[in-house]
Amino acid sequence: MLRSIAFFLCTLFLLEAGEKQSSAIAYLNTIRQKAGLIKLRPDTALRKAAQSHAKYLLIQQQYGHYEKKGRRGYTGKTPADRALYAGYLSRAVMENVSVNAKNYHQSIDTLFAAIYHRFVFLNFNRNEIGVGSAFGKKKKRRIVSAFVYLMGSSEISGLCKEYFELENGIFYMDDLCKDPAQMVPQYLYEAKREAVRRKNAPIVLHPSPHARDVLPVFYTEHPHPLPGSKVSGYPVSVQFNPAFYSSVKLKKFRLYDAGGREIRKVKLLTHNNDVNHRFTPLQFALMPLKRLDFAQTYRVAFEAVADGKRIEKSWKFTTKGFKEKLYTITKRKTTLKVKKGEKIVLFFKPKSNKDVLNCVNYTDKLHITCYDQNTLRVRVPANRYFSEYTLHAGNRRVILKMD
Repeated sequence: MLRSIAFFLCTLFLLEAGEKQSSAIAYLNTIRQKAGLIKLRPDTALRKAAQSHAKYLLIQQQYGHYEKKGRRGYTGKTPADRALYAGYLSRAVMENVSVNAKNYHQSIDTLFAAIYHRFVFLNFNRNEIGVGSAFGKKKKRRIVSAFVYLMGSSEISGLCKEYFELENGIFYMDDLCKDPAQMVPQYLYEAKREAVRRKNAPIVLHPSPHARDVLPVFYTEHPHPLPGSKVSGYPVSVQFNPAFYSSVKLKKFRLYDAGGREIRKVKLLTHNNDVNHRFTPLQFALMPLKRLDFAQTYRVAFEAVADGKRIEKSWKFTTKGFKEKLYTITKRKTTLKVKKGEKIVLFFKPKSNKDVLNCVNYTDKLHITCYDQNTLRVRVPANRYFSEYTLHAGNRRVILKMD
């Protein structure tokens, strides 16, 4: 009987985990499709590799793409090594990792706010994915959750199922499959890659036209595209599909607020000025140096010359808003009138590009959750324990007076 119950609970857990992974892939695919990219299909081997790395990161309390041999949970040093260990046929994989998100959706949103990680999700060459996650039960740990997304190509991995006779005058790849002795003609690799690329749109915009609930903020990623900054605005990006374009020259990339005013404090990132040398010549990003506003509609104007042809794009997107009343906190001391049981949002407007909330102290009974590193959701107690509640965030103080 006990074995039957244990088996039932294990099956229930696996089904629930599978549903969450399917939901994550569906959410990611929704974003990709709105941008003009094909869906990523789930792959069992990639899922197994992603799951094992998520567990490793949680166990080892580490963040990143590499594992150290001999440590608990180790299955391979690199994403490619772990993919092969899990049974994937090709080394041609790309990985995204995030930690300390509450769920897959928040994790994906955070990665899309980070420009280098966004380009991994919006890659033209991949058509399948595996996702994995791990959650810790111990409190006060540096890493309490880990999410891993491992992407590959069925077209490329299919080449590793075949055997090719070596011929003179043909270039071969010896680092694509698990067995280094398995040589794959480079022209076939490029043809398979091209086949996947051509299923995608010629130009990809993000946030996509008419996108809603876009995060207004970007914090940090590794490596960091804005060295020294801890908080800035959500990046806007344009990518040209290499299946359709070979040379692009940027002419104009601007962002306007709802009132039509241009946001001038921005940095345009290109292949030529990217300090981390991650951008290709076909990738462009506008990085607002200050946070965007909540619940605002922005307009993007982009112009370039691609292979001698003028390309012009103009589109709008809207940032995240709240059902609760939003208060923007700018002063050292702010007093607000609230009702018992009321839910509010406190946005502590950054005073600089390094101004994020590191610690919050508050009167007992308040229920506080973080929306982001400058924004708190607060629920006032339904029972009137005190006539006022005090919340300290950095060097700013908010007094909530019961109305």
